[in-house]
Amino acid sequence: MSPEASRVPLPSPSPSPNTYSLNQTPTGSITRTESTSSLSPNGLLSPPVLGHHLHGASPTYTPKVSFDTFENPVASMFSFTLQAKTDGYKRTRNTRVFLCASSPDESGREALDWCLESLVQDGDELIVFRGADEDVFEKDHNLVREEARELMRTMQEKSSEYGPDRKLSLILEYIPGKVTDTIDRLIALYRPDSLVVGTRGRRFGVGLVQGLSGLGGASIGSVSKYCLSHSPVPVIVVRPGRKLRKAVEKRRADPKRGKHFE
Repeated sequence: MSPEASRVPLPSPSPSPNTYSLNQTPTGSITRTESTSSLSPNGLLSPPVLGHHLHGASPTYTPKVSFDTFENPVASMFSFTLQAKTDGYKRTRNTRVFLCASSPDESGREALDWCLESLVQDGDELIVFRGADEDVFEKDHNLVREEARELMRTMQEKSSEYGPDRKLSLILEYIPGKVTDTIDRLIALYRPDSLVVGTRGRRFGVGLVQGLSGLGGASIGSVSKYCLSHSPVPVIVVRPGRKLRKAVEKRRADPKRGKHFE
């Protein structure tokens, strides 16, 4: 556990979370705020943002109001949060919570795809963190929000494809800033059962690991390495190329395959 994470008081899980914000107190601790309103530039709460629906999303998912602090100059952390729940989803004692750090590159896409296809089961909750560079503030914030909504739409479509009968809760945290610091804060906020990250390394397979010992000469990225050595929860590292291996295996099992696989 990292020194930073060990000093963060863990909030009690909510039996039925909606949307959350990350607030930092003067002492540096993290608090969780549930909200159905957005913040105006002057810091005052505005009426619920009923227009933040995910157009084109799967009809089996119910979108929730987002939490948006992009326009709040006094916010300690800028974030844009979206949530969607499958109709009939209920959080129970058996609900497992997973946090996936999904970068926009291949490794991040593979990590998210693996979570939706192979990890989450009926009744689980998946929190997806998408980091962004600080220069995101130089862009039109509406474009940034639309990028987040498009990612949520993709998550819902893939979830419906891989498990049409599953009832899931999907949360997207779109947060600019230092990725490793944000991961520490999200772990303290959501208290996930496991953390899933991708890696660009070519010699590291998919597996459950809790430290760097025994990895030999594995090639992993800086964020993955940080998570492996600092995360207080188990870390699952997903290597790109999984789809290629699956395609080869499927081809080998095809009775009409060519002789080049013999």
